Amino acid sequence: MDFAEALKAMKLGSKVSREAWRGKISYWWIHKRRGYENIHEVKPTGRTKVLAKIDAKDIVSDDWWIVT
Repeated sequence: MDFAEALKAMKLGSKVSREAWRGKISYWWIHKRRGYENIHEVKPTGRTKVLAKIDAKDIVSDDWWIVT
């Protein structure tokens, strides 16, 4: 799936990841709070951070998948 599809999936409540991230990043998800939406990145250790930017290589990639 491409980034547009991954973003739609996140907006619907799914967690998404990329094949290229195996072992580095577990997934991204959107947290909605008080009218704001932030994309959070979760590492394999469970540590979470809010993304300040998204790299172009992630936007143009088509190896996204929904985490189940």
